[in-house]
Amino acid sequence: MTLVGTYVVTLLGAYTSAIGAGLSCPDWPTCYGTWIPFLRPEIIANSPYSAIQIFAEWAHRGIAMIIGFLILGTAIAAWRIHRDQPLVVWSATLAIVLLPVQVLLGGLTVTRNLQPFIVTTHLGVATLILGLTITTVVPWIRAQN
Repeated sequence: MTLVGTYVVTLLGAYTSAIGAGLSCPDWPTCYGTWIPFLRPEIIANSPYSAIQIFAEWAHRGIAMIIGFLILGTAIAAWRIHRDQPLVVWSATLAIVLLPVQVLLGGLTVTRNLQPFIVTTHLGVATLILGLTITTVVPWIRAQN
């Protein structure tokens, strides 16, 4: 689940960027000062962005938060259950260490108005976390078979 979720949130981030929605939630961590902007129709009506753009950015943030907890759970499981598999433990540990960096970069992406270096670094760290999740999960799956 963690691997699939990490892949989905990465794709959603790419989609958000591709449709020009990177600043459709102009503040961080909230979106227009609220956690659920769709409960306030005036926000959507007065935004220069479409509802689809706002939804993409908002969903990216929300799903990323859920996946962050899954990455934490995966790391805890690796430490508890797979201590005898150093690759699993180390990749899960590195993924959880990179997670706060990724969250900070996500916030900076918005608060620094999509500065290319920050956006690129955010994507790079996402790719690293995805790769570490693959490295964590594949040996784990193989051990089950």
